Amino acid sequence: PYYMVFGWGKKKQVVQEASDELVVPAHKEVTLQSIPDLLLDITNLRQKTLVAEVKSFQKRIQSDSKVLLSIADELGKDTLNTSDMDPHLEILVNRGKKEVISSIQNEFRLDSASVDSFEKVINFQKNASRGIKKVGDMLGKHSRVIHIFAKKYAKKLKDDLQVLTDNLTEVNTLISNYNSNQDLVDDINKSLNDLSDTKKEIIKQGRRKSQLEESIDNEHQNETNFESKIEEMQSSSEFKEFQNIQDQISSMANEENSIKKEIEEHFIKISRPLNKYIYVSSLDKPLKIMIENLVSSPYDVLSDENESNIKTILNSITSAIESGSVSVKDAGKSKQAINEIQNLLRELINKKIKFLEKKSQLNDSLNVFDNDKLVRLMHDLQKSKSNVSDAESKISAIQEQIDSNESSILGLIAKLELNLKQASSISYRISYNENDL
Repeated sequence: PYYMVFGWGKKKQVVQEASDELVVPAHKEVTLQSIPDLLLDITNLRQKTLVAEVKSFQKRIQSDSKVLLSIADELGKDTLNTSDMDPHLEILVNRGKKEVISSIQNEFRLDSASVDSFEKVINFQKNASRGIKKVGDMLGKHSRVIHIFAKKYAKKLKDDLQVLTDNLTEVNTLISNYNSNQDLVDDINKSLNDLSDTKKEIIKQGRRKSQLEESIDNEHQNETNFESKIEEMQSSSEFKEFQNIQDQISSMANEENSIKKEIEEHFIKISRPLNKYIYVSSLDKPLKIMIENLVSSPYDVLSDENESNIKTILNSITSAIESGSVSVKDAGKSKQAINEIQNLLRELINKKIKFLEKKSQLNDSLNVFDNDKLVRLMHDLQKSKSNVSDAESKISAIQEQIDSNESSILGLIAKLELNLKQASSISYRISYNENDL
């Protein structure tokens, strides 16, 4: 761009705080609760300092602006001997001269308003930056015209605009340093909010932990009650009688197996004719199903209600063997086996009935004791123990979270102390108690 010839390009700002003397910061104590007020004091002090420092640069910039305006006036009165030029060149030179002068006069008109507040500092910086850029751009645009036809003004304009730029750079540095300090203040406020949120979380976790501890106490009381009731029931004479009856019922399993085996042994002898008769029988479907059951589980079929049908089936099989519709290896042996079952059928049924009646009586006798209640108590006891275990596990996890949050608070406090020192140049030690943690 043209303005680079004059050196009015943007310069990279380097923000740096320098001190000629080593300042040993004072040590002060501050509470967490007083930090917000302290931050307001720091911000107000930094703003006042910034306003005072920028005000001095405003005066310098205003003084330099007067010089530029005087140069513009001088340039405006100078004809630059344009009448001796080619008409087209004359137009070009006059236009450049006019635009440069107009730019300087528009952008550097003296403003009598004093920089006496932070807002005015920002406005002053904004206006000064815009003005210097616009004049620099305009001089860049007409760089050839100024250097060739207004040569004696070129260096004056360049040097004075550079002085303005240098002063503005100082202002930018002051504002940049202030903004950096405000970033620290914002970070401190964020840390305070994080600390407040963490404290609330610790309180919430503490309440939850207390609730769980209370629930554990209640569950322990429940366990004691359940164990007492269980012990009371199990020490009763009814429970002992109940156990005795259960033992008797358990011991009857052998007797039942013996009866089953005896019945099955008789029916195994006629299993072949029974199986074959299923396919040639003209009996109704219910009787056919009964034949199948007599093959697979004769014990379950034998009963008073089924006796007549069983006899009908056995007689039908005997007739089928005699007629040859059911072929067997030894017809006489098969008929003899069927005859034996017919003769023993009532006895086998009575034996089964007698056993079942005895077992039923024993099962009825179990009512002497409320075993369902005992089972419920034992279930409730196990559930209570499980609840205790679950609550203890949750308490352990919550305590880990509390410890982590408390450690986080200590880290936040250390960060606050560091940022406060950087923001204020004073070494603060934050005092706090258990309630703050």
